[in-house]
Amino acid sequence: MPRYRVCKSFTVESGHMLSKHPGACRFPHGHTRKVEVVVSTETLDRMDMVVDFKALKLAVQDHIERYDHAMAMNSEDPMLAEMMRVHPQSAIVFEGIDPTTEVIAKEIFDHVATVLREGFEKGDHRIEPGRARLERVRVWETPSSWAEYGD
Repeated sequence: MPRYRVCKSFTVESGHMLSKHPGACRFPHGHTRKVEVVVSTETLDRMDMVVDFKALKLAVQDHIERYDHAMAMNSEDPMLAEMMRVHPQSAIVFEGIDPTTEVIAKEIFDHVATVLREGFEKGDHRIEPGRARLERVRVWETPSSWAEYGD
């Protein structure tokens, strides 16, 4: 059945270290990441929308912004202890897995899927629980490279 789709994009400056990578990616480095969240539904809501863009932004932005100028690391990375000693507030720890762009896309997908399932309300902006479906989260690592998680 045909579906309506909308996409909300976010941009965040974030770093990561890939402890399993044999090359330079195992060292601290950063990216200007673009995150795209695609939501769909078969029917429009009472405002003739898939979802209110502002509500989606409010529901998701804080989660994505935790990556802002942070360093995502594997809990098993030997450098994690030093990072926690020097910049504990900047570390985002992924349990037993390298924070590749693929892994970050799934982590954001899981968060947004929960928001859509449970609903969201802030002021006049509301997302009805369970009404819209998250199709995918695409995370751009560079202008020419992205990873995506979704249906």
